[in-house]
Formats: sequence, structure tokens, C-alpha cells
Amino acid sequence: MVVVAAGLGFWAGRTAVTPSTDPAGPTAAAVLVSVSQQTVGRGFAFNVTVSQPQHSLAVNALRGVVTWVGSSGTKKPGAVLYRVAGVPVRVVAGKVPFYRSLAKGAKGTDVRQLRAALVELGYLKLGGSAFDDATVSAVKAWQGELGIKRTGVVRLGELVAAPSLAGTIVLEKKALRPGDVLGGGERVVFAPTGEPEFTMELSSDQAKLVPSTATITIRHGQDAWKAVIAKSEQTESGTTRLILAADDGGPVCADKCTSVSGSTESYLPADVQVVAPASGPAVPVAAVTTHADGSTTVVVVAGDGTKNDREVTVRGSQDGVAVVDGLTVGERIQVLGPSASDPPTDSAPAASPSPSR
Repeated sequence: MVVVAAGLGFWAGRTAVTPSTDPAGPTAAAVLVSVSQQTVGRGFAFNVTVSQPQHSLAVNALRGVVTWVGSSGTKKPGAVLYRVAGVPVRVVAGKVPFYRSLAKGAKGTDVRQLRAALVELGYLKLGGSAFDDATVSAVKAWQGELGIKRTGVVRLGELVAAPSLAGTIVLEKKALRPGDVLGGGERVVFAPTGEPEFTMELSSDQAKLVPSTATITIRHGQDAWKAVIAKSEQTESGTTRLILAADDGGPVCADKCTSVSGSTESYLPADVQVVAPASGPAVPVAAVTTHADGSTTVVVVAGDGTKNDREVTVRGSQDGVAVVDGLTVGERIQVLGPSASDPPTDSAPAASPSPSR
């Protein structure tokens, strides 16, 4: 948590502030401070949860001990996902799940998907939907390169069909760990579906610190994604769940969503800016008067004690400090006492309402 805290006491510690005794200057109730260079802004560090819906691509159909597991991510045609008892399970492009063993004489869309992969891998010259002698030879060549027995048959469970290899293939690591025993039927290969959802869950106390206008920067590797709060909802446990989106309402990750879709849930660090940073000449908020027309002024006190109401623009404020345009560092301004436009009095001010500051 980064908190830039300052206030009137800051000036009191750096500037000798005493009521003026000059009859031509401010009244005894006036307090003068010097304009100083400061930065205001407040931010917090929270984690953002990235949730990615998944759909199952394949159910494991092999039995035995898991001997090797690859990583989630984008895959090339024929890439090995995992091995059971040394048998490699490979992924190829296809919309129809592989539902049977494939051998010489088989025909259908699943065979067409296999042949297309063999063509892309360089083992076969032409595609087709029939498992012929050329397909048998191509499968044997592939098996030889994989280091398994050259049978010319592709058993059920050795191939996984993915509608697109351009997206992320997700392996369920809880069910796929070297040494584990698979009996068949395990859902182990998934693909993301839809867009990743970015959320932030805060306690009631934390939620009070984050306004709906807060700007959020989410960090992922070398990327820094800007996000805004699109929706806020209460959870059953009493926490506040903030749903985040890009400025245009789209996904936070824009065109890089594949880089965060390797698991069902992950966490990314985020900087939450609740007070926009602003640097420049700074004065106590109590020195700034807001008028009915929306303009803001401060009382500038010259070296001879004369006062002027000067219009300023407030660029940011926090903890009693306002950074403004229209002043110069080192100038003296009046925090308490009448403004330059107030009529002079010979005695202390009456107990009547003073201008709102």
C-alpha cells in the first residue's frame, strides 16, 4: 500500500507559521504557509483472479502408469500431451472426437483427421477418409519416430482431436502426474471457451477504500493491462466481488488472452489507483475557497503583507493537501482569516459564518 499523506502539519514542520502582527497584514486569526512542491496520490496492491471457462476435449482411454506429462499451451499437430506406460497421447486438429481404434479398412471423418495430420507431418502425401496401405505405412513411420512399436494401428486413446490448435490446450495436472495410475475415463484434456474473466474479491474494509472510479493496472509478464470496474456484487460470504473490464468494455487482456488461458484459475498482481497522482505546487485544502460559480481561489500574501485573491485550478487532493495550478513554490498563502475581498474590520471577526473552504 502506497499512501502519500500530508496536511497542514507538514507545513507547520517546515515553515515557521505565526500570526502576523503587522497592522497592515492579515488579522490575528490569519495563518500563513509557504507553497511547497508535493505529490498526492493513493494506491493499493491487490491480486486479480483470472477465471477461464473450460470444456473437455478428451477422456483418457488408456490404462496404466503415467510416465510423462507435457505442459499446457498451444500445440503443433501431432504434439505429445502425455504418456501412459510409455504410449504417447497426441493431439491433432479435428472436430470429431476419436471414438475407436483405427486400422486398415476403416473409413470416416476420424480417418480423414488422422490422414490430414500425417500429411502435415510429412508422412503422407494426400489426404482422404480411407485407412489404406499408404496410411498404414505412414502410421508405422510415425510410430517409429515416437519410439513405440510399429503396428500400423492407432489404438483408441492415442489421439485427441482439438477444434483448433491455435488456442491453448490445458492438461489437468491433478489427474496427470507421473507415477499415477489411470484406469480410463479421466477427463484430462481441456480447451478454454469464451473470454477470461478478471475479478477482484475484497473484504468489506478493503472495498471501502476502492471507489468505482478507481483505475487498475494488471501486470502479466511484460504486459500492463489497464482495467476499470465494470460491475460490483456482494458474495454470499459477505465480500465484495469487482468485475473488471477494459475501458471499451471488452476483455482486460484484449488480443493477448491466450497468454492467460492455460489454467482454470490464476492470479495476477494489480495496482489500484484510488487517487490519481498529481505533482506540483501544494497548499492545504483549507486554504482553497470554492465559489458559487465553481471557481476556486486562494489568498496570496505579498512580502509587504498585502493580500490578493488568486484563482487556481485544483489538480488533485488527498489527506488535506491540494496540488494546484496558478501558484509558485515559495509564495505565501493564507490558510485562516478573511479573504482579500472581505471588508476590513477594526476588531476580531464576529461569530458569523465564514466562507466555506
